[in-house]
Amino acid sequence: MTLLATAASHSGTGAGTLALLALITAAVYLIHCAVWPFRPCRYCQGGRFRSPTGRAWRPCRYCGGSGAKIRAGRRIWTYLTNTRDRDRRTR
Repeated sequence: MTLLATAASHSGTGAGTLALLALITAAVYLIHCAVWPFRPCRYCQGGRFRSPTGRAWRPCRYCGGSGAKIRAGRRIWTYLTNTRDRDRRTR
């Protein structure tokens, strides 16, 4: 019976730890998106492709030749910021 009481009194701490870990991970990702808003383009790794003849370059169609794409977290951050700013302007 003491084994059952010990098991019952120890439950519930895993959920709080998991929630705290998720909150810390989200905060670190938010800081990461604020400092480095762009990620490398996964299609071209630099912005350019060789033409079929191999003599000329053409820009990547996914990143427009910049070699970088904006991160998903930064898109969400920008959307929420613009929504807040629009709300403040209409008041």
